[in-house]
Amino acid sequence: MNYSIWSGAIVLVSAWSAISFPLSTYALTLATFGIAHVAIELRYIDSRFRHRLDRKLQTRLLIILLSIAILRCCSIFGIVLPNVAHLLELCCGFGLILLATHQLWICNWRRRSIGLIVGCLLGIGTIVDPIGTSVIFAIIHNLTPVGFILERQGFKSRTIWICGTIFGILPLLIMLYRSFPIVQLPVETNVSYLSAFLAPSWQQSSIAYPLFAAVAFLQCMHYAAVIGLLSQWTPNCSKSFFPWLLSKSFYWLLGGVSLCFLIAFENSFAFTRACYGIVASIHAWIEIPLLLLMLQPMEQNTTSIRNQISTEG
Repeated sequence: MNYSIWSGAIVLVSAWSAISFPLSTYALTLATFGIAHVAIELRYIDSRFRHRLDRKLQTRLLIILLSIAILRCCSIFGIVLPNVAHLLELCCGFGLILLATHQLWICNWRRRSIGLIVGCLLGIGTIVDPIGTSVIFAIIHNLTPVGFILERQGFKSRTIWICGTIFGILPLLIMLYRSFPIVQLPVETNVSYLSAFLAPSWQQSSIAYPLFAAVAFLQCMHYAAVIGLLSQWTPNCSKSFFPWLLSKSFYWLLGGVSLCFLIAFENSFAFTRACYGIVASIHAWIEIPLLLLMLQPMEQNTTSIRNQISTEG
């Protein structure tokens, strides 16, 4: 009961904050919870999905993810032009989708067609408007906890209803209220934050602030779901790809790192956000192939695990 009350309070406070101060809400939650949610989600993904992927697929995914991180580093330090690095990162993302689609190829055409559709959409978006495509990806990324929740809890009506309300209905209501406010709302002046979820061509439109407010709320719910749920679902000690610390040490270390990032964000938000993006890009891009691979039948996952165990043996 107490858990439900706290959860409801977090949702309501996040909604009010996103409606009233969307830019400040985005910046404050990113600086406070950004690095923590990345680490917690990567730890959960490692423990939950590592045994479902064979060694070759793990290696290929890791190579592409490291390539994305290297591209981010090169862009920050001026080794590669930002536009070029941006385009190459989208190409790497396309490669991740192809890897997942190839794994689904042995399934029926409906499953593999989803991977093909996602790949085609990303490919077309990369050619037509790479910046807009990246912005759309950043918005959709905030919805990924729904996939992990459904994978864990199953498609129960109560779970679907709660996820649909929090990640669907409430953001739409926030957009509607921000578009036609009953009470006059403030317009924050630090418009540099708008580029996080709005392409340059969108920022002068009437939908800019309502859309940003809705996505700021989604970011809060993304952080809440990852930190509140995935942390509980991660075993304290399990065989994983990366040697994580035990829970107590992990969270103490993570608290210290989060405090350092909060101070760094306060001193230089743009540069710290760019450095944070190196790690964040890994956790954001890995979600796409994993969500696609969830479409793989359980017996296929079991076969992959058996093959991996026999290979390691």
